[in-house]
Amino acid sequence: MSTANATGCACVGVLLATAITACGARPPPPAPPPAPAPLGAPRVIAGALQSAPLLGDLPARASRLGAGPLAIVASGPMSEGERLGAFVEIPADACLLAYGRASGSLEDIDLAAFAEEGNPVAVDEGPDPKPTLLLCPPHPSRVYVAAHAASGEGLCVVAAQLVPKDRAVEIGRAVGARGSASGPPRSPEAWPGLDDLVRQHRLVVGGTWDEQRRVAIAVDARAVSAAAFAVEEGGCSDALVVPDDDVAVVDVDVLDGEGRLIGRAKDGGPARSVTVCSPVALNGSLQVRPHVGRGLVAVVVAKTKAGGARDLLTRPEVAWVSPAQPLDATRAARNAQLAKAGYAAPTSSLAGQLQLGRRATLPVDLAGAPGCTRIDVVAGAPLALVEAAVWDDSGALLASNEGAGDATLFACGKGKARVDLGTRGRPGPYAVLTRVERWKDPAFTAHPLAASRMLGRAATGPQSVLEGTAGAVRYVVLDASHQLVQTTSIAAGQCLRIAVGVEGQGTGLETRIFDAVTGEELDRSHGQNAAAVRACASGATRSVRFEARATAGKLDAVIGERSSR
Repeated sequence: MSTANATGCACVGVLLATAITACGARPPPPAPPPAPAPLGAPRVIAGALQSAPLLGDLPARASRLGAGPLAIVASGPMSEGERLGAFVEIPADACLLAYGRASGSLEDIDLAAFAEEGNPVAVDEGPDPKPTLLLCPPHPSRVYVAAHAASGEGLCVVAAQLVPKDRAVEIGRAVGARGSASGPPRSPEAWPGLDDLVRQHRLVVGGTWDEQRRVAIAVDARAVSAAAFAVEEGGCSDALVVPDDDVAVVDVDVLDGEGRLIGRAKDGGPARSVTVCSPVALNGSLQVRPHVGRGLVAVVVAKTKAGGARDLLTRPEVAWVSPAQPLDATRAARNAQLAKAGYAAPTSSLAGQLQLGRRATLPVDLAGAPGCTRIDVVAGAPLALVEAAVWDDSGALLASNEGAGDATLFACGKGKARVDLGTRGRPGPYAVLTRVERWKDPAFTAHPLAASRMLGRAATGPQSVLEGTAGAVRYVVLDASHQLVQTTSIAAGQCLRIAVGVEGQGTGLETRIFDAVTGEELDRSHGQNAAAVRACASGATRSVRFEARATAGKLDAVIGERSSR
């Protein structure tokens, strides 16, 4: 090999080695980035979501038709089940237009206006996010307007405007408000045949009623309309609801002050009615909603005096209140109350637990002629709506009663008998206390069921105490075609209570008492199987005339008198 060739090869080798070395080498790593600056606190900007745009052009449309300036009642985000509202004052001679609007994610909101005591005076529960109410006189001076998120979540705004009464119909129609009528106001007396319907209803229900008010209420199938409904302690209230030709199939419910359902009108013809009795004073609401249409209903509300439930021919709804005390406390209280009224200690006392859907049966020994046995069924918390009946060995009914928290029975007979107990409200503990009844007469054991009903009707107050001094007791037969008439005198400063209990094949009982001199009716009472009337003499002896008759058929009756101051 020549020197030149050797030199060339060496150069090539050097170049190859250099290339190989260059390919295998890596560039130096890049310099690390600078460390980020630490994050500061987020910037908070005071303010609220803009809810006014949700109202659209509704305020402007209402204003052009005569409504006053807009006022935002409340606004903010809401989730399902939440409420949003505030108080709004309304002049006595103006109407209130209130409406709620929501973002698209809040699918359904309801709107209601409540009086100070919490009773709803107007409600829109339509299935949409655009509820609108129009509330016109008569109305409270201040209402609480509130929206309720029924479905979804999002932004909601509740707004209100005052509306002149003479523009209410036009504005209500233009904005689709609930509660606005499509014509002039209509009084309940404008319903054809309303008085006849009321009289017919009273005959079916029985009892003695004092009418409280008649009102016309605007109703809509898309919303619930409400009216105040109160029951006095120990009394009953009744509502007859008669729709006009624009609505059909009306639902009528009674709610207590806590919003719990306590009564519902039974199915029937166009007119609906509901009767509620309560052992305690109750301030609730009457809820009315038609299935079809939009129009008006006439509502006629009446009440009975205390104890009026015993005069009714039909079974009313009972607004029950369960005892708040344990059984030992309620039993001791009843024994103390009866001891104060002159009763001896109980001859027997049995206790147990009542369950819904099950009856308890207890044996009792009855006192026998010529008297009766008083049986007090006392409940302990939380037992409520007690039913009780006493039967003799042959299966004959001797006495029956029911009560919200307890029940008192007078069983007239001798020997072995049984007490059947049940509950329609809540389960709980009970005690059965038996005593010998102090009022005695041979007619009581001769006609035990009629006597039991008479004694129960003669007793007064929540403890069913027989007040005053026992008087005459009579057995008579009553029928529908003859009146029993008797005249008696009441001493000055005294009151006379005449109670009647019946049994037999007839139905219904009517009693009345008059001033024998002037003919003035002093009291009257109607009942299915018992009735009682009362009259008093103030400054001088008073002569009175007592009348009684059966509504249909014949009835065996026991009549008892008691005098008291």
